[in-house]
Amino acid sequence: MLWLIGLVLLLQASFHWLLEQVTLITTPIFELRGLGWVLLLLGAWLLAGKVKDQADG
Repeated sequence: MLWLIGLVLLLQASFHWLLEQVTLITTPIFELRGLGWVLLLLGAWLLAGKVKDQADG
């Protein structure tokens, strides 16, 4: 029983150590922290397009 508790603690510690970096990277993505910048870049891209001339057909 003692080895089972030790194994569970070891697994929890290893998962925490391995997944901590993934959590740090994906948190800003899921919280949409960069949404303002994305919308700004999207708007600039849309406004930078060429206007189609009526005479060109």
